[in-house]
Amino acid sequence: MPTMRQSRCSNPTRPQTLMTSFLARLCIATLCLLGGVAASAGATPPAPLVLTAQAPSLELQGEVLSWMEGGNGASVEQVAAQPGVFLAQPALQRHDLQSTTTLWLRLRLVRQADAPVQWTLNIPLPFVDEVQLFQRDGSGQWQRQQAGDTLPQSDWSLRGPYPDFILNLPDTQEHEVFLRVRNFKHLSIPIRLASWDARAFQRLQEFVVLGLLLGVLVVLVLLSLLRYAEHRNRSDLGAAAFSSLVLLTTAQINGVLNMLVWPQWPGLGNYAYSVLPVLAVGASLLFVRMLYAISTHFSRYDRFLRGIGVLTLVSSLTYAIDRSAADRVGALVLLVATTTGLIATFLSWRGNSRVWYWLMAAYIPQYLCLLRMMFEALGWLPIWWEMRYLMTLSVALSVPVLVYALSRITRDRKELEMRARHLPTQDALTGLLTREAFVKELESAYDRVIDQREAVALVVVRVVNYEHIRKGLGDQVAENSLLRAVVKLHRILRDVDPAGRVGAGEFGLILDGMMTRQALTERMVQLIGSGLIPLPGLHPPITLQFHAACLLLHEHPLAPQEAIQGLQALLAGMSNHTRRPIRFLEAPQTMPVPLAGESSLP
Repeated sequence: MPTMRQSRCSNPTRPQTLMTSFLARLCIATLCLLGGVAASAGATPPAPLVLTAQAPSLELQGEVLSWMEGGNGASVEQVAAQPGVFLAQPALQRHDLQSTTTLWLRLRLVRQADAPVQWTLNIPLPFVDEVQLFQRDGSGQWQRQQAGDTLPQSDWSLRGPYPDFILNLPDTQEHEVFLRVRNFKHLSIPIRLASWDARAFQRLQEFVVLGLLLGVLVVLVLLSLLRYAEHRNRSDLGAAAFSSLVLLTTAQINGVLNMLVWPQWPGLGNYAYSVLPVLAVGASLLFVRMLYAISTHFSRYDRFLRGIGVLTLVSSLTYAIDRSAADRVGALVLLVATTTGLIATFLSWRGNSRVWYWLMAAYIPQYLCLLRMMFEALGWLPIWWEMRYLMTLSVALSVPVLVYALSRITRDRKELEMRARHLPTQDALTGLLTREAFVKELESAYDRVIDQREAVALVVVRVVNYEHIRKGLGDQVAENSLLRAVVKLHRILRDVDPAGRVGAGEFGLILDGMMTRQALTERMVQLIGSGLIPLPGLHPPITLQFHAACLLLHEHPLAPQEAIQGLQALLAGMSNHTRRPIRFLEAPQTMPVPLAGESSLP
């Protein structure tokens, strides 16, 4: 150890090397500092913004003077006395704001003589925490205007959905305006200036468009509730809940709720801007799961989709703990939920869903806008404040598309349910009533004939050449012939007239209101004539030979089973080549009963 110490102390070149390195680093740091100061001193501030009559509305472009204060205690007098602290930066620079920092913006405005006297300045961001505008009055005193979603609307200088201020430009001299901005997270500040008349027209346009969008959403909510009241379908109730969430989210992100619903509770509106989009996205995932029965084809992803939807809804509770941390967590949750929804939409296409194209049309624009906003929130893309309007439009338009898709799904499900209920009563091939169901309809008609003296006709129609077609051309052609026969039967029937299949090639018809044999014969002549027209699409050409056995129940009331059997027996006794293909079942002839007291004996 002593030898080593002596060797270190006996090296005469090491102190010189250390000193040389230290001096070199000091020189480099000095040069950098002087270069930065020189660059800062040589930087020219942006020219004053000139307001003209030719441009009554404009958005601030180019560069603007800004300064990030490390606290919240500087006054406007102190800031105005130190113009050297401001740096020229792009107007839409992304500023890393926090709850402990303050952004100051300095504007120099000049109004031309021909320009309007009254001008306004607005920042179209409903979610900004607080914005204060400072401008000197005629006596040189600083006047303050303020707005922001952490302030009650009664404290705003101009009540509205987002900060809006009045500029005092009485002459054509240069006027200095300071903006003090506070927000809990990073922010890009769009600054728009407009004359008083142009600004009034802008407000009118914005309110009309928002009113139309919100009105459509309100109508859809009411429509879903009415459908639920009529059909008691939980899907309609889910559609009403989803539409309500989208309605609230659209109104909140555009500042309508802060202005009209809870103007005196700024804390509620401040958190609602962060919480409602999360709830809407979570509800959209569950609504997609309800629209498309993804569990039928992708059961595992169905469980995953449900879990992500519930997790997205639960994640909104984190905003009650720490808003800054919850905002970052919410951005990631929304990114995952958005990706999950896109995959579910893709799977609906893979699963041949009948509404996949509606899901695509509803969700792809919405998800793309949301992805853009999420990337902006994470700092991966520059902030584009107009995205809020595109997001509002895409979300609002997705609701009617999804409600229409739900109505289609509901209708298809009802048709399947009706078919399932009618399976025991409908013939599988023709769709007509089975013999048992037809007999029940005939019993009801028979009761009306006996009790109310209604005119009812019963007809049994036989396709005479059905067996010949089946044996000569096969079962498939014979079945097609029966289907064509059913089409021809429907042409002579009303929608309320029951029809059923009572045999292999026989059909029963019940015609209400048929008073006379002449009217019934004319109807059967139409049927027989249509059967003689060759069936299109079949080779060789095939005609259908109909025979009809008829009975007017109000003339000759027979019990249902007895009436059908009698008509079938009448058809069986007819020759295939008869010239009388329409016949009526006659009442049996009876002998007169002798009167009491009379005798046939001599």
